[in-house]
Amino acid sequence: MPMADLKQLEFYVLRYVPYVVREEFVNIGVLLLEPRANGFGFADVRMTNDWRRVYCHDRQADIEVLQGVGAYIRMQLQHSEDVDLLPRKLEDSFANLIQISPRKVCLAVEPARELEALSSIYLKDPQMQSLPAPARPKSEHAMLLAGIEDALTRAGIWALRKEKVPAAQYTKKNGDRLVFDFGYVLGSEVRFFQAVPLRTNFNQVMAVNIAHHFPKVADCIHAENGTRALLTAVVAGDLDHTNPDIEFALDAFKDNNASVVTVADMPSIADRTRQDLTAMGR
Repeated sequence: MPMADLKQLEFYVLRYVPYVVREEFVNIGVLLLEPRANGFGFADVRMTNDWRRVYCHDRQADIEVLQGVGAYIRMQLQHSEDVDLLPRKLEDSFANLIQISPRKVCLAVEPARELEALSSIYLKDPQMQSLPAPARPKSEHAMLLAGIEDALTRAGIWALRKEKVPAAQYTKKNGDRLVFDFGYVLGSEVRFFQAVPLRTNFNQVMAVNIAHHFPKVADCIHAENGTRALLTAVVAGDLDHTNPDIEFALDAFKDNNASVVTVADMPSIADRTRQDLTAMGR
């Protein structure tokens, strides 16, 4: 293959590190970049599609959240032009729960095909192929969603909800990845309910990001149609309130005018929402 046809690429391996002190990790993704003077040429990420290694390593892993990491990284790729700063920015976003390997260099004609080859090398474990997928308990996020759904259903207002409401429809930013779990429109108000898991460092960071982003979304909603936006963050009832990272995340919601309730509070909140909807003839 003529050298002129080869492209110099850089790649990084994404590592899930639930126990930093033990310095143990599991590879969960590969990020491949084609650096150019004014940013990137090719830039993409491949995440594992077999999470059994993660679950075997950490029974408390929030697989649903980890599955969303690829979309988050692609969003960052759209808004970053600095090859050197990008890995550090990503690592800071994940609060060391996901770490980025040192930079590695390779040559290839087709970056997309090279990314698939690297994924096969770093993400697939032949020893796992013959093993059945282990049964996993529901993640914290899934249990919170189930609790909210149950409360709204029992209150008889499940069918009136708006589900998976993208913040981008208000902020008009294509890169805005915040999606509200549930919402209700009551006259001049729109009430959002968001399941907020907080047991892992990654979830705590994501929760703080949601809390700080909500006022911007609320301002956009008000500017568009004069509607007042309210956010209720629904958390587990047995959180460790001696954990400063959990308390910081909870305070972030309160500081940004969002309510924080436990999933056990949802039945009474759903009943009040039903009464308000009834009063409006819904």
